[in-house]
Amino acid sequence: MQALFSPVSLVFVLQALLLQAIWLYLGRISRNRYLVDIMTFQAPSSKLSRYYHWRVTSFEHAFGEGIAYLLILLASLYGLGFALFDFEQVNGAFLIVLFVVLLSFLSALQHAWRVKEVVDSRSRISIGIQIATDKIGVTRMMVDDLYSQGAMGDGRTWFALFQLAQRQDQVGWTVRDVLLEKGKEEDTRFQSQDSESSSISSSKDGGPDIS
Repeated sequence: MQALFSPVSLVFVLQALLLQAIWLYLGRISRNRYLVDIMTFQAPSSKLSRYYHWRVTSFEHAFGEGIAYLLILLASLYGLGFALFDFEQVNGAFLIVLFVVLLSFLSALQHAWRVKEVVDSRSRISIGIQIATDKIGVTRMMVDDLYSQGAMGDGRTWFALFQLAQRQDQVGWTVRDVLLEKGKEEDTRFQSQDSESSSISSSKDGGPDIS
């Protein structure tokens, strides 16, 4: 029980938390840059964006990244541990290391499973468009349905659609055309609403003044 509250255990926990925070921060920055690229129909334009593109391409990539992270975590824990403490103290914190590695593995597995769901969704959408006679119509119905769901729309489906729009084939061109068309429709609708709001406001302010 004392090993759980020893200095080496505290160092291991803090080190694991620091590495986890760095990993999550890099993942978030990479995701944001990748989203900016694909939502403007551009290929990944930076190293972090290309890294995230590789990361979400397949379950195997995401799982492999998780395993690489665990190896880095283990190397950093034992490297720092042996640099600061003696052999017996480091070995005495084995349960802490095992606990930290298990939590990190579950986190990496959860991320890899989310990637698998996106890949499966992308595959289903691609097959559905490929076998459809009216590819534009099917894609438009899918996009309209997502818009009708509002903020509660399935983010994984949106992500899969914008990923498909990067493909240089019939499916990619179809999805890109529909998304561009829908974006223009929404811009026109927002401009119309702004114009109506401005005209209503002006009519209220410019009414007759009875003194």
